[in-house]
Amino acid sequence: MIAYNMSYLYGIELILSIVGIPLIAFAVSTLIPGIQRKIQARIQQRKGPSILSPGFWALFKFLAKKNKEPHSIMPKLYKFMPVVSFVVIWCLLASTTIPNMGVLSNVIVLAGLLKIEELVYIVMGSLSSSVMGIRMPFIDDCKGAKSLSAVKMTLEQLGAVRAFKLISVGSFPFYVAVMIPFIQQKSIYLDSISGQNILFTVGGLLGAIAYFVGFMIMIKDYPFSIMHTKADVIEGPTMEYSGTYRAIYLSVKELLMITLGSLFATLYLGIYPDVNNPITIIMNFAVAFVFPILGAVISAFTPVLTFRQVYPISLYTTIIAFVGVIFALMGI
Repeated sequence: MIAYNMSYLYGIELILSIVGIPLIAFAVSTLIPGIQRKIQARIQQRKGPSILSPGFWALFKFLAKKNKEPHSIMPKLYKFMPVVSFVVIWCLLASTTIPNMGVLSNVIVLAGLLKIEELVYIVMGSLSSSVMGIRMPFIDDCKGAKSLSAVKMTLEQLGAVRAFKLISVGSFPFYVAVMIPFIQQKSIYLDSISGQNILFTVGGLLGAIAYFVGFMIMIKDYPFSIMHTKADVIEGPTMEYSGTYRAIYLSVKELLMITLGSLFATLYLGIYPDVNNPITIIMNFAVAFVFPILGAVISAFTPVLTFRQVYPISLYTTIIAFVGVIFALMGI
């Protein structure tokens, strides 16, 4: 009987960890766009929107709108992609709440889930081809035209190419920074990191720098919003989403920001959101909010970069991260 009760309590604890904590994160993440817009507005000497408008109320606004059929070779798969991203990010956050389950809570699973989230944008761009996205003027396909063999590329497909470049080069320092805490503890499992604050070591400080730059690249916001061919006008791979699917896509970005911030608190400060210790959830999410706030400040002062600037930034940040790896191996 006692064993049954223990098993029952453990099951409830597991459900609360995997469902409850990510649900709380999702709820508070709807405040992030409003806070960011408010900060940017103040920096630019404007009043800005209310905190609830850009995130919380925008979610309900898009949910109430009619879904439009996208111009895609596989419309159902295209519309399903934001759902994939949302589930992947949810699983990523959930895996950090149960660090004792080594098969799910380790650096391989974390990196794999993050890569899936990035790959979704390539699929989006490959499937979408809206009228607005077709390059102007149209290529002359008449017999004898010089550009007859030219490859047509829509802006969505161009966004997919840029997403691929970000995945292969831009986000590389982020993944190195994710590995530094595991390297310092000489383990691939999250439970070995729990309670271990490495931020104030040399390796931890260098890793934190790389992590933050990688964070900005991963959320694809200014100055790294090059996946969107014309920011705020043409949305690249995500332009064809409307109604419910636009709401899910916006939720993905909001949940990603707080998840990556929460992951930093888990990896570098050793504070993982523990359902048995509510104060750790508050502390973890408090640290998580620091990243979007700092990101908003940087975005307010920077234009959209091109790959001519992104490549050197990624290279130098990767060097910083690898120096952090060396110090982590030395235990410094």
